[in-house]
Amino acid sequence: MLRGPIAQTTKFVLQNAAALRARNTHDLRRVWLPAGSATVILALVLLGIAGENGYLERRAQRRQIQNLAAEIENLRQENLRLGETVKSLRSDPRAIEELARERLRLGRPDDVIITLPRDEPPASPAVSQRTP
Repeated sequence: MLRGPIAQTTKFVLQNAAALRARNTHDLRRVWLPAGSATVILALVLLGIAGENGYLERRAQRRQIQNLAAEIENLRQENLRLGETVKSLRSDPRAIEELARERLRLGRPDDVIITLPRDEPPASPAVSQRTP
């Protein structure tokens, strides 16, 4: 049999092995349970913020809804304006004449029509080249 400090340590370990295992298991639970819980909570928070239907996605969808609502309102206003134009063209001969003069460049027999060029860039001044 062993004698000395090694023998005493071995004897102590063997006698208290069950108690040490129980204590280590308890220590592991005390550390891993909160760490695991914190990891799960962090994962849920991240999914809530950046997930497929998370906060960021909902915020982008709200912005898109606002943009589309503004576009719908602009189109309604344009539709009303165009409806008024159609109504005036159907009933007002002056509106028809004005449109014919502007777009088709038509006029009455006694009118003189002057056609100006449309938005052409100004001609650059001629640069004279000197020969030495």
